[in-house]
Amino acid sequence: MTQNEINIAVTCITALASQPNSGEKIKILLLNLFDSYSKSANPTKVEQPSASASITFTKSEISKMAKTFKTEFIANGLAAHVLKRQNSKNSVIYEIRYRRGGYYIHVSAATLEKAKAAFLRETLPENIDKHRHKNYAARGSFAAIAREWLEFKEGKLNPRTHKNYESYCRRFLLPALGDLPVSSIKTIDLNKIMSGVEGRVYEDLRIVLNSVFKYAMASGIISHNPVTLIPFKKTERSNRRTLTPDEIRKLLERLELPEFKAYKRTFLILLFFGLRPCELADARFEGDFLVARNAKRKNGKIEYKKIPVCPQAREMLDLSAPVECPHITNSLNRIFKRIMEDEAITQYYLRHTFATVCQQYVRPDIVDIWMGDSSERLVGRVYTHFPDDFMLAQMNTVIFTV
Repeated sequence: MTQNEINIAVTCITALASQPNSGEKIKILLLNLFDSYSKSANPTKVEQPSASASITFTKSEISKMAKTFKTEFIANGLAAHVLKRQNSKNSVIYEIRYRRGGYYIHVSAATLEKAKAAFLRETLPENIDKHRHKNYAARGSFAAIAREWLEFKEGKLNPRTHKNYESYCRRFLLPALGDLPVSSIKTIDLNKIMSGVEGRVYEDLRIVLNSVFKYAMASGIISHNPVTLIPFKKTERSNRRTLTPDEIRKLLERLELPEFKAYKRTFLILLFFGLRPCELADARFEGDFLVARNAKRKNGKIEYKKIPVCPQAREMLDLSAPVECPHITNSLNRIFKRIMEDEAITQYYLRHTFATVCQQYVRPDIVDIWMGDSSERLVGRVYTHFPDDFMLAQMNTVIFTV
């Protein structure tokens, strides 16, 4: 054997020594090396099978790899499959193959060093995409687990909440974590994402992350939750208030302007019935009541609330016309700010106004029912069922300053 061949053999043996079943792999390599040496001395000998083993790369060697592939490659032990086979009567060829995580890389060269260089060259950012199967999502990747969790939660969450969680995954999580094996994601990786957001986005994003990793733990894919050390920061809610009589008069006057008249019915319904803006879409009038789906129910529970029509609403609204939601909540809020000519006043002030006015005339536990809030008392949540006549009589006592 030449000195170069001896050096290659030493490199292969060193790499194999850290692999499972290393003794058996080294034995196969040595047998094939001896066979190859014997063959060169006796050309008439029948050709023997090629030598096959794993080759391990150092972290310095993979420093220039594409980021997503490098993370996956490290998680799989920095190892690829190497095959040494007879290329011709007097030469051999080294093949390096990697087929995991949606990637399939295959290179070959006359020496192991050249094969390694070729392999590393194909893993550079500008080359790696051509070795990846399109539309592939590894079974244990974050993207696969997140999609599986979203599918599991569909129907168990409020549809609007579920849609928001899908949006958070698409905008913040999948670009950074999508291709990574969920078992390789560390707390520091999540902290980099969370440090770039704040407020309600931070609060909801942590809920999504924690839920996805808890689902992965329940599925036996990981043994610990890297979200545990990410603190949960409850966003401070701004304190809203009721509209003053002067502000209500201003609202009614400006709703008569041509540019805002199309929104008059919408905002009067929010004022007289205390609906959340997102509840407009499913609301309808039935006799003396407005019926709407309660948006604040956990686990996707469907529940409706019946709110009596107050005398002023009966005078100012056409109860035979359908309830319409002209825009999504954010757009509707921007229009309301323009109507009020005050950026600090939001459409949620209408809900606060409804609750405050009603409690001046009606018991708070009844107002809770109209608002769609759960009573703290067991008797309120389970045993109380007020008849429609009673509820309507209670609402007839309420007087809005319009």
